[in-house]
Amino acid sequence: MRTRTLFLCLVLLCSQLAIGQDLSPRKAYVNLYAKMAVKEMKRTGIPASITLAQGILESGNGQSRLATEGNNHFGIKCHEDWKGKTMFVDDDKPNECFRVYRNPVQSFKDHSAFLASRSRYDDLFNLDPRDFKTWASGLKAAGYATSPTYAEKLIRIIEAEELYRFDAQVIKPAKRGTKAHPRYKMTPAGAGYVLLEEGESLEQLAFDLGRKTPQILRFNEVHMTWDPVPGDRVYVTPKKTDTARKLRKISTCRLASGEDPWTIAQRYGITLKSLYDLNGWPVGHQPEAGSLIRVQGPKLAEPISGAK
Repeated sequence: MRTRTLFLCLVLLCSQLAIGQDLSPRKAYVNLYAKMAVKEMKRTGIPASITLAQGILESGNGQSRLATEGNNHFGIKCHEDWKGKTMFVDDDKPNECFRVYRNPVQSFKDHSAFLASRSRYDDLFNLDPRDFKTWASGLKAAGYATSPTYAEKLIRIIEAEELYRFDAQVIKPAKRGTKAHPRYKMTPAGAGYVLLEEGESLEQLAFDLGRKTPQILRFNEVHMTWDPVPGDRVYVTPKKTDTARKLRKISTCRLASGEDPWTIAQRYGITLKSLYDLNGWPVGHQPEAGSLIRVQGPKLAEPISGAK
């Protein structure tokens, strides 16, 4: 309760400052939440312009009852998987159930999770993150809102407030010659990767290489929640599945404490399925630290003995 009170005071103060600077409620909203939207774009790939426009539209510039009392900026209803607090507001039907958050940060994060975790929005993440118009149309087509002009409303807000400038903070113009990336490296198995640099996002890397973020995620066998750090290996071509057939020489390693099969698959540039096949593991098997693991050579019918 104390956190909520402090945040409401902050919103009120910002509103008063905005009035003093002759800012409209919409511009005040952008000033207050733009950094949050940019952070979510870096984390999930959802354009900051879309997040801000939805927040503006769904929350009435942060002044709706849902936003002021429930910190719900995106009109997300309870649904069957919501376990948090709720409030009831008339919407398409009387007295509908909506999610309540501790603060707007929770609301912005849950908005990202809501889009990323539902299959009906999967196609959005194959779109160019700079193409806010197609994203807006995709949201409407996927059923985010019932208004027939929902996409047009979002586009008007983005263009009027130039919200696309926040997308450009994450997806910068590509440099010439980036297709022959100077950091491009190859594993012995033949999978291409780069090492993530300080301040570089997956979205930026994918854009520089002419690929899409979901494609990069598939290459690395991870979900949208993956948060690599500078120095991590990021595969930009598919990892290999033919190590047993083409690389006849047997090669092994030992699993260090804190590692798992995915860590090994990333290190050697082979798919998890190949790693499991090479070692004769059943699906879901988690070897103990110190286990001897085959990463190259003919497949095994049984797991390698002598784990320690």
